Amino acid sequence: MEFEDKKYLRTKGLHPGREPGTCCFKHFASRGTLASSVWVPRQWLAMLLDQFGSGAVFAKLMASPDTVIVNITAVVSVLFYIRCVPELHMNLTWTAISFALAFPLQTAVREAYKRREAALMAIADFRATMMNVFLANQVWDWPGADGWYGRAEDNVPKEDGGHGKKKGSFKDTPLSHQHGDRVFNLLIRLVDALQELLLVPRRGRSRQEFCVCISPEKELVEEAELKGRIVALKLLSRLHRAVEDLKAAGMPANEASRINQYNMFLCRDFEKLWSYKTYRTPTTLRSVCRVSIQLMPFFFGPYYVHLVVDPKTDEVSRQRLIFACVFSCLISTILVALLNVATAMENPFRPETMDTIRVQEELHLCREALHVVAHDIQEQWHERLEFEWEILPEEEGTTSDGSA
Repeated sequence: MEFEDKKYLRTKGLHPGREPGTCCFKHFASRGTLASSVWVPRQWLAMLLDQFGSGAVFAKLMASPDTVIVNITAVVSVLFYIRCVPELHMNLTWTAISFALAFPLQTAVREAYKRREAALMAIADFRATMMNVFLANQVWDWPGADGWYGRAEDNVPKEDGGHGKKKGSFKDTPLSHQHGDRVFNLLIRLVDALQELLLVPRRGRSRQEFCVCISPEKELVEEAELKGRIVALKLLSRLHRAVEDLKAAGMPANEASRINQYNMFLCRDFEKLWSYKTYRTPTTLRSVCRVSIQLMPFFFGPYYVHLVVDPKTDEVSRQRLIFACVFSCLISTILVALLNVATAMENPFRPETMDTIRVQEELHLCREALHVVAHDIQEQWHERLEFEWEILPEEEGTTSDGSA
């Protein structure tokens, strides 16, 4: 198979491992038409851009009031020990920092990332189930009185231009021709409500527990979340009543039960998202880490004095002092950056951050999925679907028949 792929590439004028492009950018022509439409930087340029991007991310993580405070603390701790207790200098071990700060921060980041992945899977399940709920309400059909298409029967005889009369217990309850559109609008409103709910500021902050007398943030957050939840539950319950309309029009009970199962899956995914929205990883862990980072430079002051004092002359060296201050600031800044990563990912739905779920984009995909399948319903399922990237654009200066 690999030999055949290489032979195919050579017939197209391509060489395996060589991608066409310029000295700075390339596109993967060997991966297909769609992939070849994307231009990516070559390896040397990608390395430079990645380095610049990584520096920008690190600078963004450090751009917080905690960084300013901890840097001041780091410098003051070094100067305090040199001025007040210069004889207290010793080579301390960094094992305590590893176990007391670095390991808890790493654990917090890892657990927050796991929660983000689980929340993202819940949104994906919600989107897939929602699309199938709409298709079931819009497309599923059943046997009628005179043929298969019982869904379309409107109690108007076919000889009078209708779609047939219903019989038996269904004769007085034809399905509204707007049923699919009504379910579509209901699902769109459900997506809107879910987006509003997920973008509410998060709860679970330490200030919300101990500063209630100063800020009403906790009460406002809980009130907003409850409002969004009530609206979403109302919309979810209406989906079951939509199934009752299908049953009244003649849909078999087993198929109606399957649609209700889809509705149950939709409710389950919503409750998962609600749990990820309202619960957090331990607040105490983040609080301990935040306070420990601010106090750590003072407890490691003797180590910085050890760096400052020249062992040969037993005097304070200016170069060593500058290095000790910079080193103290660097350690504290890195710990603050890790804390900011954990805090940013604590709310998996937090907007305008790099590593959290892009809620607006994900839920826009929900709306787009509904619009795509609704638009394609009128097409025959066996009709050939032309891919957009397979259609060659017409060259400028020519007409549709190829003449100039």
